[in-house]
Parts: sequence; C-alpha cells; structure tokens
Amino acid sequence: MRFDTNIQVKIKDAYASRHEPEAERVLSHIYWAFLVVMLSLTIVLSVGYGVWEFFHVPTHEDATLGVRPAATFTRAQLQATLKGFEDRAERFQTRMTAPVTAKDPSK
Repeated sequence: MRFDTNIQVKIKDAYASRHEPEAERVLSHIYWAFLVVMLSLTIVLSVGYGVWEFFHVPTHEDATLGVRPAATFTRAQLQATLKGFEDRAERFQTRMTAPVTAKDPSK
C-alpha cells in the first residue's frame, strides 16, 4: 500500500461526502494546509528572488548596454528654458486676472 494512494482515497471520500461534518473537517484541514504551503512557497520564492537581485553583479557589458552619454546642456539652452518658464508664468497670471468671455446662450 502506497502512502499517497491513502491520502488520495481520503480526499476523494471526503469530497464525495462533503455535506457531513467529519468530511468538512478533513477538507478544511486540507484547504488550510494548501494555503499555508502556498503562502510559504510564495514568501520563500520572493525572498530568494530579492536576494538574488540584491547580490547580482552586472558585468561590464550589462552595465553599459543601454547607457548613452548625456547630452551637454549649454548656457543658451538654459537661458531659453528659463525664458520659456517665465513666459508661461506671465501667460498664467494674465489669464488668471483676465475676465472670462462666454457666449450668451440666449442668442
């Protein structure tokens, strides 16, 4: 007699008579055992993956594969960007103080 066959028969019999309290008890223990095992497995795999990612040292090729040199930002580009921000702030202030024009709905 094999060990797993006995468990399979118990589960099959418990499921067949699931309306009886004794069978519900067996099924609830199996359900909770399944949940605990799956939770434990999920935690172990998550921690294992996190440790693997933490200690993974990229090679020189991996580190420079997607990295491009940064484009230089000149003083003229900086001044143009700052001027754009100032213009936008001015437009905002004028629109905040300007009266709202709306069409007359009766016409």
